[in-house]
Amino acid sequence: MPDFGILGQPYAEPLRSSIGVNRRREWVILSALLTRPNTFISTNTLIDAMWDDGPPRTAREQVMNCLGCIRRAIASSCARDVRLDRVRDGYVFGIEAERIDHVVFSRLCAEAESAKALGRPESSRGLYERALALWRGGVYDGLDVPSFASHAAALEEQRAIAAEEYFALSIATGHSSGVIPHLLRHVEEHPLRERGVALLMSALHDEGRTHDAHTVYARLVRQLREGLAVGPGREVRQTLEVILNSTVSVPAPRADELSGGEMSTRS
Repeated sequence: MPDFGILGQPYAEPLRSSIGVNRRREWVILSALLTRPNTFISTNTLIDAMWDDGPPRTAREQVMNCLGCIRRAIASSCARDVRLDRVRDGYVFGIEAERIDHVVFSRLCAEAESAKALGRPESSRGLYERALALWRGGVYDGLDVPSFASHAAALEEQRAIAAEEYFALSIATGHSSGVIPHLLRHVEEHPLRERGVALLMSALHDEGRTHDAHTVYARLVRQLREGLAVGPGREVRQTLEVILNSTVSVPAPRADELSGGEMSTRS
């Protein structure tokens, strides 16, 4: 299990007792370093993380003080194979990347995609499940740092796609009932992600809850009309058509069809 992370409230287990939990500036700096491990990060980038607009004249000195605190925490905790090196006008946070949760998450997602491409849906499903289990909340939970926003959005999108792949593989391998609660939560959090809605409809229909599947579809239609003045996309319409024309469960998609199909960009 990674002992450093940003997929939730930022944490650094070996340094926790030395830094404490209430030193926001140190956690902002450490989160910036964890976002780009083993990579040069300029002092100006760290200043931008601390002060998005109008940094004080003492900004550089304050950043240096925070970095000094982190360096002392590393030394006092005897954190194995972790270092903070000064390089030109910046720093490199040296660490085995597999100790950081978002790095492990991305690797597991890539391995899951490869397993799916090789026709191993159960293996792919397990890898996605492990990847999603690394999340403890929203990215950088508790820190409001504008300069982190784009990276946070990219990770949240990757999380949503991974969840939908996991749901699709679960339905394809006969695990519909087990993912319905998670699908319901996913659709509640992302009501206009049409692939999630289509998967929820399929899972509900598979479990004999066709009326509920129709309700989910009707709610999406209403939300799209009221919010965007558009109708549902092809994947959702096709899912409804299969449900309407089917006297048995919706046929599970083949493993080679689980790449996501046409995914709506509306969110």
